[in-house]
Amino acid sequence: MKLFLSIFFSGLLGILVFFGPIGIYILCAIIVGVIFRAFVLIHDIHKELVPVGSRDRAKRSI
Repeated sequence: MKLFLSIFFSGLLGILVFFGPIGIYILCAIIVGVIFRAFVLIHDIHKELVPVGSRDRAKRSI
């Protein structure tokens, strides 16, 4: 089911490109939104995995 949805959404996004500047704008906004959300999720995962005030090798060398 996830594969079908991925194929459907990628086809829909591909069709948006043919709508001219408005379609390209919408497509870029969706891509930037997904990238931003991915960075936020990676930051949240990092906060959960690395305790506050921990010392790692990168911080020791400074």
